[in-house]
Amino acid sequence: MVSMDIGSILALASSALISYNNSTAVAGPMIAMGVRRIAARILAGVSISIGAITLGWAMRSPSQCGSMDTLGAYIALLAPMILSTYLGIPFSASIALIGAGVGRSYVLRSLDRAWLVDTSMLWVISTILTISMGYTLYIAMEKIIRRTRGVTALLSVSRPASILISITMGLLLGGNTLGFLSSLECHRGLAIIALGGLAASLPGSSLIEGIFRWFSTRHLSTLAIQISSAVSIIIATFLGLPLSHVYAIILSAVGYSTSSGISIYSRKQILKLIRTWICSLLVGFAASAALTALITHRTA
Repeated sequence: MVSMDIGSILALASSALISYNNSTAVAGPMIAMGVRRIAARILAGVSISIGAITLGWAMRSPSQCGSMDTLGAYIALLAPMILSTYLGIPFSASIALIGAGVGRSYVLRSLDRAWLVDTSMLWVISTILTISMGYTLYIAMEKIIRRTRGVTALLSVSRPASILISITMGLLLGGNTLGFLSSLECHRGLAIIALGGLAASLPGSSLIEGIFRWFSTRHLSTLAIQISSAVSIIIATFLGLPLSHVYAIILSAVGYSTSSGISIYSRKQILKLIRTWICSLLVGFAASAALTALITHRTA
């Protein structure tokens, strides 16, 4: 039996790594818009932590949840995320957690089919919705600016709007991803997991954050991508289902690229990301399934 102390440490470590690894999506746009790096990082950490404690409870718990049920998920996350964070390789915590949940349920033959179907449908619908929003928002905003000649107004509004949406993304990241992690333990460890969100305040990769500087020179792209990805995650959180922030942002960027004719990601980069997501799912499934089988065998 794993003690609550060890479980709490694992929960805090998993939450901190998730928050730190994904915080670029929150701090990056603010840094690109001229916010001091330290201030952007603090805002990211605080918003993720607040989002977890206030919105995390909205995430649906699986049919079976508890302290022992989270062990496989923690193991499935910690080693890959430490390695990916050190190497700067993208790793989807949400996808790995889904794989961990399915892996454990598969071994115990207690798969929550309704939850799995709902989650799968959400991801399929989100793909269509997010790309469509990214595509439509850019065209609509471009037409409005051309007709009103509001370039100056856009420049004055884009910075505070981008900062506000970034903070909103932090709240959603805490609520959806950390809330999903908390749901595996029936939300009993939500306070500890929310505390781990403050790890996003630590300095991150300046190289990865610098990617958003490319967006900042194209204010339409920043707002279109942020708004469309935020709407998708809001819907997912309202439904209590997990949706990867990185996944939503990439899809928004694809919609923007399609409408603007400016290629952000090459086909090779998209395929690389897809392979990363598949690997995240398989790592989560394999680690959780193997650990659950081992524990079940020892306690039998």
